[in-house]
Amino acid sequence: MADLLPGRPQGSVLGKLWLLDDDGMPSSALHRLAVEASEHGHQAPGIGADIRHLHSLLRAVGMLPVSAGLSRISGETVQHAVFRALGAAGFEAYTRGREAMVRTPVLTRRDLSRNTALVELGAYTGISPTRQFGGLWAACPMCRWTMRATYRPNGVVDVECEEERHSLLGARYRAEPTAVEGWRLAPCGELRTVPELLPVEGYVALPYALWLWVTLPGLLEVELRDRLVALGAEVRLWPFGDAYDLHVTLPGPSRAWRIDVKTWADPYGLAQKLREDPEGPGELCFVVPEHLRGYLPLLRRVVRDSGARVLTDADLVAEVEGA
Repeated sequence: MADLLPGRPQGSVLGKLWLLDDDGMPSSALHRLAVEASEHGHQAPGIGADIRHLHSLLRAVGMLPVSAGLSRISGETVQHAVFRALGAAGFEAYTRGREAMVRTPVLTRRDLSRNTALVELGAYTGISPTRQFGGLWAACPMCRWTMRATYRPNGVVDVECEEERHSLLGARYRAEPTAVEGWRLAPCGELRTVPELLPVEGYVALPYALWLWVTLPGLLEVELRDRLVALGAEVRLWPFGDAYDLHVTLPGPSRAWRIDVKTWADPYGLAQKLREDPEGPGELCFVVPEHLRGYLPLLRRVVRDSGARVLTDADLVAEVEGA
């Protein structure tokens, strides 16, 4: 498929992505690329409604004119709009709201009502029909967001996380109707933890794009903080709003890292963003997840004259540990 996409060189890392599953249905990777790299993501079955909700949110916080069409929006635009809106309520409300979107991408309506900044932002919405079945939903054990539900002809429902890595690690299940229990989840991967089935009524969730651009990178940011603190580093999370994500220092001789975490599936979109950064990356250290190590040559070519570096999270931890 990579050879059919415009501007993708032969041997593209995108050639390793499966865009359709065994039944010809859109894969998690295709959903992600539809949002990250397409002008027509709002037409994609299963995520179009989430993208339309996102446009409404951006208009509400003044980031899009009312007349703006449903075209592609970059992850940075979304993050900046959301974080600016949260920051208007003060730094404490900002950090509390941002961490809530990372750690609890699904909330009860009652819990949401207790966070004024999130209520005013309007980020959470009803659980998508594509991620529920029989009035129920299940959270991924890794990111705690709603898993996608796909009905099969035999009456069972495949339930799996939209994050391909989480699915490969075992966040995928089969829901079977039973006469006594209603529905029962059975694991289909190595992960034997079976999430609880919860009623759709009374819960709200982040839309797809906010889970993609706030929750997933946020999980890596929080994990990096914890790993680096365990090594004796001092780590400030989100020190200057959304300027960058972690400020890391070691005691003794001054050594510091300014970390900006990136988790995009589309390496070309990410490379273009790094190239067009109006402020320039300076001495920033861009960190991508270890499973995106294949992106490093492309991204390093883009930033090599800027003073920035690109590492995986494993590279960063090893560098701090060896400093």
